[in-house]
Amino acid sequence: MEQLIERVNKLATPVKAGIIAGIVLVVTAATYFFFIQDLETNIEGIKNEQAAKDQVRAEKQAIADNLSERRRQMDELEQKFLEALTQLPEKKDIEELLSLLNEVGRKSGLEIGKVTPGAESSKGFYSAIPISMSVQGNYHEIALFLQEVAGLRRIVNVSNIKLGTPLVKGDKVSLSSEFLATTFRFTENKADAKGKGGAK
Repeated sequence: MEQLIERVNKLATPVKAGIIAGIVLVVTAATYFFFIQDLETNIEGIKNEQAAKDQVRAEKQAIADNLSERRRQMDELEQKFLEALTQLPEKKDIEELLSLLNEVGRKSGLEIGKVTPGAESSKGFYSAIPISMSVQGNYHEIALFLQEVAGLRRIVNVSNIKLGTPLVKGDKVSLSSEFLATTFRFTENKADAKGKGGAK
């Protein structure tokens, strides 16, 4: 080792500078490959991991920001669903509807003859319940009754309207009228019910 140092000392200054520069270059390269490169790889991995976490946080923040809006939309949907159930209830409630039709008829000035519910028929997700009615009153009273029925919250369709046998009672002409009032109720589709039963 001492002999090597003596030989280097005897060399010219430019050669010594070249040897020192070479040694520095080798040490620098070794330091880069063995330490700095690994450190840069680790730093890059940490940056990628942080970017992924930032993205997840941003997504969760967006969900949190929209939570109140989503709740408002859910409340609106629930309200619409409740209104739909009023128009198309799940239960028959025929007695209540018959009582309502009688009340509307009397308020319209009609004499109620018969109110006869028919057999319920399934139409898939809903069922139709026909109600045969006969009433007595003048044209205006019958029209007013039909208008009131059309304004009920529950869906009631009136069809097969027949007017006949006009009679003069006092100062008005009274007509007898027969028609079919059909109401509906929500029912679960049988195919869906079987599918749900099979899935269990």
